Amino acid sequence: MQSNHGGLSRRAMLTLPLLAASATATAQSPAYPSQPIRLTVPYPAGGTTDVVARIAAEAMAQRLGQPIVIDNRPGAGVTVGSSFVAKAPPDGYSLLVTTLAHATNPALFRSLPYDSERDFVTVGMIGLTPLVLVVNPKLEVRDLAGFIALLRAEPDRHAFGSAGVGSPMHIAPELFRQMTKTEVRHVPYRGEAPALNDLVAGHITFAIDPVTAAAGLVRSGNLRALAVASARRAGSLPEVPTMAEAGLPGFEAYTWVVVMAPRGTPPAVVERLNRDLNAALAVPQVRSRLGELGVELGQAQTPAQTQAFIRAEAAKWAPIIRASGAVVE
Repeated sequence: MQSNHGGLSRRAMLTLPLLAASATATAQSPAYPSQPIRLTVPYPAGGTTDVVARIAAEAMAQRLGQPIVIDNRPGAGVTVGSSFVAKAPPDGYSLLVTTLAHATNPALFRSLPYDSERDFVTVGMIGLTPLVLVVNPKLEVRDLAGFIALLRAEPDRHAFGSAGVGSPMHIAPELFRQMTKTEVRHVPYRGEAPALNDLVAGHITFAIDPVTAAAGLVRSGNLRALAVASARRAGSLPEVPTMAEAGLPGFEAYTWVVVMAPRGTPPAVVERLNRDLNAALAVPQVRSRLGELGVELGQAQTPAQTQAFIRAEAAKWAPIIRASGAVVE
């Protein structure tokens, strides 16, 4: 005969200690975050991406109640830093700041030490920066139409500079070349600064560079901007027309900065990080500092919206990279 022990079955009595132990463990689990967070930046310290990451991290840390430590791990087209984070524990204490290279590397590299989509979860977007077509001011063209006419009249005589094979400064001119049916040569440099220096010196004809790097040279008169590759005019160069306004509709090219985490990071942690990132970017002082760098901030994005944006960018640039023949071993 089975006893109910005052209304409790034997199974229920055996379950009670387990529930109590679970409740105790939950109560003892520290709330996230309980320690400093490492934010890996796969670019050198002092560069634009590094500065943008530090501005966002400082504002996020105030909301999270824990410091965010910047960990610069440059090299191999962001793959060094990205690989490090992909293999980190998915506990919310290892994050990655990355850029357009995250979306273009699968088409550019023969092999990667990680899967760009499956090995990461997206936290959110910090902002994006349009690219701008700039020329040496001694070039006898004043607008985009005249520049395209010059390139068509003198095929293979003109060259553009880039920050390296597969960089935004490389693939954007490849798109420009395809859309305008012009023939130009590519001169890769070790970074955008030497490319722009040679453009100022007149050794190359043009570059399509992030506004963050080119705006100062345009304002000083060292370069002439013909058009920005964005849907609307850039806040840092309001006098420069968009590509559509200048006669080349459909040409848009941005570099962008997003935050990611290793695959398996708890959804609640990702949501917390996204919420605090968006709150940080809504602070007027933060928006102003990023705006001065040429970083444009749109509406707050959810992780899913940011992931959809990255997928669209990958789909856009992959065929352009393949058509260019660019490959990194």
